[in-house]
Amino acid sequence: MTAALTSSPAALPTAAAKPNPLAGLTARVKRINPEELFAVAQQVAANDAATLAQMQGTQGQAQGAAAPTGQGQAAAAQSSLAAAEAAQTQALAQLQAETQAQAAAAQQQQQAAAAQAQTQAQAPTAATTTRTDGAVAIPSSSVAPRTKQDYWTKHIAQFAGKYLPDGPSMRPNCGPASTTMALRMVGLDVPGFSGQNSEAVLDKARVLATGRNDTSVGTTDSELENLITASGGKWSESTNFGQVTDWVKQGIPVVLSGNPSKGWNSRYRADQVYPFDGGHWVTVSGFDQATGHYIVNDPLSQIGPIYVSEAELRSYNQAHGQLGIAVFR
Repeated sequence: MTAALTSSPAALPTAAAKPNPLAGLTARVKRINPEELFAVAQQVAANDAATLAQMQGTQGQAQGAAAPTGQGQAAAAQSSLAAAEAAQTQALAQLQAETQAQAAAAQQQQQAAAAQAQTQAQAPTAATTTRTDGAVAIPSSSVAPRTKQDYWTKHIAQFAGKYLPDGPSMRPNCGPASTTMALRMVGLDVPGFSGQNSEAVLDKARVLATGRNDTSVGTTDSELENLITASGGKWSESTNFGQVTDWVKQGIPVVLSGNPSKGWNSRYRADQVYPFDGGHWVTVSGFDQATGHYIVNDPLSQIGPIYVSEAELRSYNQAHGQLGIAVFR
């Protein structure tokens, strides 16, 4: 149905963030409260001082054999006080050492985090665009309001039937038809038209896309992007299927390449969705959160929009082209 699309390189996976071996290091270091430590040391010193004073007060009453005993107790008290002072000095040294260790661990963790961030910044990211001239970033505020009726009222087929009354029996109209539907979903249209479903719309769309009205060949991604620009729209192209589905979930219609025989063809009769095995374009117009299915406006459909699972959509897209064009304004 369309000219063979230029194959795009497979999307490169974003480098996964490695776990930080330093995470939680500082949490495992027990912090010491210096005030509690000083209070314990001071209490020990006070108790020993009280004992020494008591023994000195009774020294005059205890003479002879008692005197050596009082002096021995005083000496013991002085020794205990010295031990308490030594313990206080040791505790202070331990506190200082642990504080320095915590600071070193925090600095090392910051350095490791900075190195990891630099590595991630230098890592290759998934290829998302195959064409950059004219492509722009998508602002979320530019998504047009949409109602459920739009999926039906904006639908246009690529051959004669309910959704193209004056159309031909069959033509490679899938690219012009899909892009026209996407433009109408965001409130735009092919210049000179306003919602009409006619072959004249598709002929004009083809001329704007390719520069001529050659109905014997299909249309490429770059040609459809010419049509979007000529109709006052903006576009962004991606070969990353995850990016494509994210756009759709934000409400942005995507013109998607693929092969319908690898997607949903088997679920429909030929009079509902015309069976086709080859390169094709559809518009993925929305996402139903209640069912987890995507709303697809396939120009081969004579029943309007169809519901497609993510597995079907992925299989369709991977079978041909592997790219999508977001359309917005």
